[in-house]
Amino acid sequence: MQLTELAQGLQLEPPGEEAEISGVAPLEHAGPGDLSFVVARKWLAGTTRAAALLVPPDLAEAAREATGLPLLISRVPALDAGRAALLLGGRVLRVSGIHPTAVIDPSARLAEGVSVGPLAVIGPEVVIGPDSSIHAGVVIHDRCEIGARCVIHANAVIGGDGFGYESFDGAHHRIPHLGIVRIGNDVEIGSGTTIDRARFGATSVGDGTKIDNLVQIAHNVTIGRACIIVSQVGIAGSCRIEDGVVLAGQAGLVPHVTVGRGARVAAATGVAVDVPPGAAWSGWWGGPHRENLAQINALRKLPEFMKAMRALMQGRDVK
Repeated sequence: MQLTELAQGLQLEPPGEEAEISGVAPLEHAGPGDLSFVVARKWLAGTTRAAALLVPPDLAEAAREATGLPLLISRVPALDAGRAALLLGGRVLRVSGIHPTAVIDPSARLAEGVSVGPLAVIGPEVVIGPDSSIHAGVVIHDRCEIGARCVIHANAVIGGDGFGYESFDGAHHRIPHLGIVRIGNDVEIGSGTTIDRARFGATSVGDGTKIDNLVQIAHNVTIGRACIIVSQVGIAGSCRIEDGVVLAGQAGLVPHVTVGRGARVAAATGVAVDVPPGAAWSGWWGGPHRENLAQINALRKLPEFMKAMRALMQGRDVK
C-alpha cells in the first residue's frame, strides 16, 4: 500500500513524500517497506531502516532532520501504527460465535453478538451485554453482569468467592459471599485476572476501564471509569478506585483505602492510606512521589555522610 493510501485510511494529512509500505514494525527492527513510529525524542538517537515514520506533531521537525524519512503526523502514533497494521491485513485475536465446548447455563442471558471461546463457563443467571467477547477458559460465576463490548481474555475468573474469614476459637471461619460482580461497558480484562464477588452488593468495574493480565481485585472493590490497572496489581477488599486512576504493575492496596480521581500510583508501591485526587505516589509504603524521590536521594548519599561524620568524630579533615 502506498503511504498516501495509508494516510487516507488513517484520516491523516497526506505525506510530503511517497513510499511503498508492506508492514509495520518497531523502530529498531523495521526494514525496507516497514512503517514505524516514534513517541519520544530519544528514539531518534539511533538508526532505522524503516521506509516511513508515524510521529507526533512536536517531533516532526526533529524526525525529518534525524532520519530524512517520509512522515505521517499523528497525535497518537502508537495507536495509528496498530490501525495501519490492520489496514495492511493484520489480524487481532478474536473469538467468533459460541464454541461447542463452552458451557453456558440455560438461565444465562447473552445479548446479540456475544462470542464465547473454547471451554469457557458461563454460570446461572449471568448477563452479558451485546458484542462482548469471552475468550477460552474464562469462568463467569452465577448472577454476575458483564456490559456491552467487553473483552475478557483467557482464563480470567469473574465472581469467585472473596477471601474473607473471621478467626475465633482457634479456627478461621469462612464468611459467605452472597453478592455479585458488575462490569460496565467497554471494559477489557486480561488473562488470568480474578475479580471476586462481593460479600453483599457488588464488586464493580466502571465503563472503559482496562485491566491487564494477572490482576487480583477483591470483594466489594469499586473501580471507576477509564482506569488503567497494570499486571500483578493487588487490590484488597472494599477499596475505592475513582475515575481515571492509573495503578502501575505490582502496586498493592490494603483494605478500605480510596485512590482519588486521576491519581497515579507507581510500580511496586504499597498503599496503606487514602491517595488524594490527582496525586502521584510511589515508594514501598506509598507517599507523594517527589517526597519519595528526595528520600531515595538522601539514602544514596548516606554512606558518604556517615564517612564524613566518622572523620569529624576522629578529628580528621573531611574531604
